[in-house]
Amino acid sequence: MTNTSDALAREAQQRRAAEAVLADLDLIRRWDCYGRSALVGAFAYGLLADPDIDLEIYCPDLRIEHGFQVLGECALNDKVAGVRFTNELGGPDKALYWQIRYKAEDGLEWKIDMWSAPADYALPRSEDLVEPMRASLTPETRYTILELKELRREDPSLRCASVDLYRAVLDDGVRTPDELRTWLGANETGKLTDWKPRKLS
Repeated sequence: MTNTSDALAREAQQRRAAEAVLADLDLIRRWDCYGRSALVGAFAYGLLADPDIDLEIYCPDLRIEHGFQVLGECALNDKVAGVRFTNELGGPDKALYWQIRYKAEDGLEWKIDMWSAPADYALPRSEDLVEPMRASLTPETRYTILELKELRREDPSLRCASVDLYRAVLDDGVRTPDELRTWLGANETGKLTDWKPRKLS
C-alpha cells in the first residue's frame, strides 16, 4: 500500500481533470435544458480513481430526442471520440442510457455514463447514495477504497462493481486485497441495489 497522502493527491488531481471535461463539454447545462441533472458515483463521493464520470438526469418529459440533442452537441467537440445510446426502458433499469467517450489532451480517455429517467423514477437512485456515502467515509476508509480501486485495475480477482467494493469496506470492514477476494466469493454482487452504508441505513 502506498502513502495515504499520495492516494488522496491522485484523487484530487483526477477530480480536477473530471471537472475540466465537464466544463469543456458544458454537459450539465445541456442536460438541464431537459431535466434535473445530478452528479453521482465516485466523483460525487470523493473516490475518483478511474477516468469515469456518472450522471443521472430526471426529466419531467422524458424523450429520446432530447438525449440525442445533448449527444449531438457534445459530438461536435473534437475531443469526443464516440457516443452511445441504449434504450433500457423495457429492462431492469427502466431508463435511457447514454455514453460519451472523451479523449483529453493528455491522452487519457474518459467514459461518461449518463442515465435519463422520468422525474418520478421509483427504482433505486444513485443520487440517494451521495449524502450517506459522504457522511460515512473516514480518512481511513476513503484511502482503503482508493487503494483497492487502483489494485482492481490490474488484478482480475479483485474486479467488482464499485458499489460492492463500498459495501465490503464500509459495512464489513474489508481492508486488504485478500480480504476483498474472500468477501467477493461469499457475497452476491453486481445487482441493482438500494444499498446504503449500514450504520446510516
